[in-house]
This record gives sequence, C-alpha cells and structure tokens, in this order.
Amino acid sequence: MATQKRQNKWIGIDFGTTNSAAISFIDEGKTIGRYEHGDDQGTPFPSIVGINKETGEVITGREAKNRRLELSEKYVFFTSLKSIIDKEEYYDVAGRKWTPVALAAEILKGLKAEIQRKNVQADSVVMAVPVGFSPAKKMKLREAAQSAGIVIETYISEPTAALVSNYAKMRMMKNVAVFDWGGGTLDVAVLHIESGRVEELATDGMSLAGDNIDRKIAEQMHIKYCRTKGVTKTFDEVDGRSRDRLLVKSEAAKIDLSEGADVASVLVPNYDNQGVFRQALDYDLFAALVQPEVNEAINCLNRAIAKANLNVANIDAILCVGGSSRLKPFREKVAELFGEDKVIYPKKVMWNIAEGAALIGMTNAAGGYGMNQDIGLILSDGSFYPLLRKGQRIPCREKKINFASVTDEKSVRFLVTDAEDPAKRTFEQPIVIEREGQGFMSEQFEVSCFVDPDLLFRFRVRSTEFMRQYLYMWTYNKLNIYYQVEVDDYERK
Repeated sequence: MATQKRQNKWIGIDFGTTNSAAISFIDEGKTIGRYEHGDDQGTPFPSIVGINKETGEVITGREAKNRRLELSEKYVFFTSLKSIIDKEEYYDVAGRKWTPVALAAEILKGLKAEIQRKNVQADSVVMAVPVGFSPAKKMKLREAAQSAGIVIETYISEPTAALVSNYAKMRMMKNVAVFDWGGGTLDVAVLHIESGRVEELATDGMSLAGDNIDRKIAEQMHIKYCRTKGVTKTFDEVDGRSRDRLLVKSEAAKIDLSEGADVASVLVPNYDNQGVFRQALDYDLFAALVQPEVNEAINCLNRAIAKANLNVANIDAILCVGGSSRLKPFREKVAELFGEDKVIYPKKVMWNIAEGAALIGMTNAAGGYGMNQDIGLILSDGSFYPLLRKGQRIPCREKKINFASVTDEKSVRFLVTDAEDPAKRTFEQPIVIEREGQGFMSEQFEVSCFVDPDLLFRFRVRSTEFMRQYLYMWTYNKLNIYYQVEVDDYERK
C-alpha cells in the first residue's frame, strides 16, 4: 500500500553548474510530504564527475568533490557540464569517448540514486533551466536525462521556479524581480502575480559566473604571494593540486567576508612545493575586486526591469537566490538602489529552484501554464493574424492554416511577430520563401505552428502546390509564459 501511495508524486530538479538538487512532493493521503534529495550530508549534489583513467570507474557528487585532490593523478574530473552540454566534442578516458551528454547523464544517475534512497521513483520530472537556455541545450539535457532513466515532462526557468517556491509569502505582491546569481550564470526574470498566476514579463541574463570571482581572488592572492617570495610563476603554471586548494580557500574567504568578517585568511600548506601560503584579504580589497561584477549584475537587473516597462517604484520585491547574490558588496548595492525592505533572501535557498519546479509539476493539472503573449503573422495589408493567443495552454498541438499568395514576384514574405503595432513588438522574424512558379499566379502555402514540451515555439511553412517538404522551419526560444500557481487541492507538511 505504501508503494502505491507514493506513485502520486511530483519531482523537480535544479540541474546546476556547481550543484544539483531535487525536491519531491508525495501524496500520502491526508497530507503532501516534501522531501529533499541531494547528497548524504543533506546538501545539494555536487555536479562533478570523476573517471578513473585506467578502469573507467565513475564517481560523482560529494565523493567526487571531497576526493578530487586525493584522486587527481588517477582520475579525470569534469565540472560545469551544464554550460557545455550542447558541445559536439568528446573526451577519451579509459578507452571510452565521453560526450558532455554522457557526463551529464552520470550526474543525473547519481542524483536519481539519492532520490530512490527515499523510496521515490524518479521516472519523470520538471527540470529548471537558466533564462535563455538554448533549444540545443534543452535537447541535449533531455537526452542525458533519458540515458539516466528520467523523462523530463517540461522545463521551467530557474528564476520563475524560485518565485513559485516562495509564492506563499509573496502572493500579495504584483511585480517581483527574481535575481538568480549562481556559480555559472546570472539570470533575471521580472514576474507579475495576478489571481494566483505568475506571468513572465521580461527576462535577461549573462555568463557572469560566481566561480570566476573565486578565481579572481585566487589570482590576486597568488600575485601577492609571488611578490613576497620573489617568484615569477603565473597562476596557471602552479601545480593543479595547489591551484585547487587555493581556489577552495579563496571561495571560503569570499564567504567569510560576505558574512561580516573584516579580514579573511587564505592558507594553503606547501603551495607549489614552495612552503606555506599565507595571505590576508581585507574587505576593502575584496569589495574593489568584485566591483566590476557587481556593477554588471546590477546593470542586468535594471535591463530586465526596463524590458518589462517598469521602474524601481513599480517593483515590489527583489528575490535574490544563488550563492553569488550573497556577496556583501552586491547586497549593499541592491539595498541602496531598491531599499532594504524590498530585498528578500530565502532561508533554504539551495532547494528553492528544485522546489518551485516540483510545485509546477503538481499544479499543472489544476491550472498549468500557457502563453503570456500573442504570436501571429503580419499580413499584406498590415493587419495582425494571430496564430497562438495569449492564454493558450502549452504545450499545445500543431495548428495548421492555409494562405494564398497572388503575385508575380519571385518570392513570398511572411513576418512572424507578437503585436500589430511595431512599437509594441518584442521580436520580428522575417521569412522569405522563393516561389517555384513563374509569372503571375496564385500559390497555396500551409503554415503550421505549435509549442513543444521544451516550451519552444516551432513555426513551419510549405507549399501545397509544388512540394510536400517544409520550405522553412524556425524555432523561438523566448516565449513569455504564465504559470498557474495557486490551487486549493493540496497542502504541505
């Protein structure tokens, strides 16, 4: 009986650049149980894969992270796989060619095993991904999940997942900017809350990795050390074991300074076989080092707010998630610009995104998600012909429409956009189809479109007169989407 009850479940996964996490909600009769899945220490699962150079043995997660230095001579380690998952390359280890997809699958296998340790079958999930995660990356991540025995039901943007996770205490607000700055990327989404529905108004993002700050600190400490020792080696010329140790200590110093310390000590025993490495990093130098990244992050936040046609006064809260959003220089800057009372830092930030993804899976049957914009064609008279309307539930089935073109021109033109008024359009996609016939004639074209489970808008055109294959295919990856969050048929423990 217990096994049958656990079949009604909803799982969300945050497949991260540095760490991955999963949350499951299980229908247990009178209540819905909430479970966190990471590593055996109760923290998210490190997104690291180690492969033995001789035997091909694979280790992942906490074991790979904790033993990385110890096993550095016998194992090859791979990190930040989310950022390269779409690369057409391979790594030859122990006689096997490892692709980024195969490596990502090992992380998901490890996370799946942790989920199953709590008697939860991780067969289907909602996956959270960064803003603007490319169609190619979504396809490759789906392949990796399939290899790990997991079906991805759909994707949700990481910032939106973060808001969904914190929705209960923010439901009275209207406009929220979610600032998600992690180890690999910075994503911002401006969201609107209305009648239990979360709508994406605008998004922005950039490759501004928190991991790069750790390296910047390490390089600066290395230069200070070289000056005291009279050494001229660059940081990249130092042995790998010493570099790893210095990076770990630099990250720890960053955390200490962000939590209120005035000075942090960076200590590495036997650095590059030169003896003890001991340097002090004070807060003023730390703040100066990270100021360019903080300024870029704030600019990204402001761009997203402007895209949503809002300003500081119209933003009710800034929800900050991701480890890098805890940087003290950033916290000081964002509080200065928006007001300290508007800046929110969730307590269980490591699990927020995975929880939001799971909640979206739970509420899909009750409300689901859909289009928060129109998409259509501009016709020859300048009018707007809608293909998909705002409010359309997605994913959706393919819609087919026939158009006739009467012209003596050598090509037929389409314009796909989201508004009749050019000033209100967020995108324009011109499409030119070369005609098969000659001279003045009428030709029939079939236009088809749909939104797939990856939340990608797919548009295709073919001539019904001369050929059956498609003349043009286009994919749009930046749909504005709403998520129906508030439902009454569940309660959490």
